[in-house]
Amino acid sequence: MARGKTKGAGSFVKINLRELNRVLKEDAIVVVSRRFAEALELETESFTSTTKNQTSMQPVELTKENW
Repeated sequence: MARGKTKGAGSFVKINLRELNRVLKEDAIVVVSRRFAEALELETESFTSTTKNQTSMQPVELTKENW
C-alpha cells in the first residue's frame, strides 16, 4: 500500500492575506516554511513539526471566493 502524497496533489495552497487576517487573531503563531521566512528576512523561532503540535485547536472553515 502506497503512503505519502497522492500523485499530482500539491503541498501548497494560495490564500489571500485578508482571509487569514479574518480567521486568525492578531497574535496567532503561524507556521511557514523556513525558506519563505528567510526570503522575507523575518525574525523566526526554531520549530520541529510533530503530529501533536500540528493539530488545529479549533477547526476553521474556509470557502473559495473570488479566486
